[in-house]
Amino acid sequence: MEMGKIKGSSMMVKVVRSLMEEGWSFAPNELDIIVRAEHPETGESISFPSFGSLKMWLYEKGLSY
Repeated sequence: MEMGKIKGSSMMVKVVRSLMEEGWSFAPNELDIIVRAEHPETGESISFPSFGSLKMWLYEKGLSY
């Protein structure tokens, strides 16, 4: 997923943009909903079975800034 595809000004969008700048990559499904995130340098990877789990993960990441 490219940063140019991410539009909006919500907290979720801002956190995703910040994470992408740190090296995270995101994989969307056919509806452009993020279903997987991974950081190649650290090997950290997470899948999101629901939109709620994605929101919770982004919220937790946002609080760590």
